[in-house]
Amino acid sequence: MDTTLQQARRMGASRAIALCQNFSGALEFQGGRWAEAEASLRESIRLFQQIGAADGEALSYQRLGILLTAQGKLDAGLSALEDGVVAAKHAKLRAHLQGRLYASITRNRLLAGDLSAADDALALGQTLTESHGHCALCEALLLPVAVSVRIAQGELAAATEYCDQLDEATTRYGSHTWVALAAQARGELAAARGDIESAVTYYTGARSGFQEAKNEYAVSQCTEALARLKA
Repeated sequence: MDTTLQQARRMGASRAIALCQNFSGALEFQGGRWAEAEASLRESIRLFQQIGAADGEALSYQRLGILLTAQGKLDAGLSALEDGVVAAKHAKLRAHLQGRLYASITRNRLLAGDLSAADDALALGQTLTESHGHCALCEALLLPVAVSVRIAQGELAAATEYCDQLDEATTRYGSHTWVALAAQARGELAAARGDIESAVTYYTGARSGFQEAKNEYAVSQCTEALARLKA
């Protein structure tokens, strides 16, 4: 990645630099290097804006919003995601990008304790993602947060249905990340039901899967959940 980025900078290829920085930001976030991730994503946004590439701009805003939300900067995260929604209106992959953005807004509002806004964003995200069929990236964001929203609403049967959809998606995509996402959601559901033993098993499995995928942020989430369960 560094070699590609350096070459793009030597050539003055703004689009290539923006793409490298977008991808680098995502990797730095997963690796827990958040300052580096934010710097990369902000440069990516700036360059995509300069060349009028709305798809790249919207995706970079979405990743920045996720990053800021993970840091607990919920208002700043929401602002970035809303900027992404505006950019996505001019994108070729409008519905796809807006679906991802609203999934991220759902998580942001859920963490902010605004369950009504989270539910509204979830509904918008579902409508948009249904318009373009199965998409691994959209489902990876939407289905886990749908489980979380329904649990927060006390609708455990509906949360179970979303867990089942996650299991189906795992069969389709089959990566360490998908297996881990499904286990993490099952852990959250088991904890909500008071089944601590099952929750520990699911979260432990999810953590192993995220470790295989080198997603340190998700690993830390599972570790924190296990600590709460064992407290």
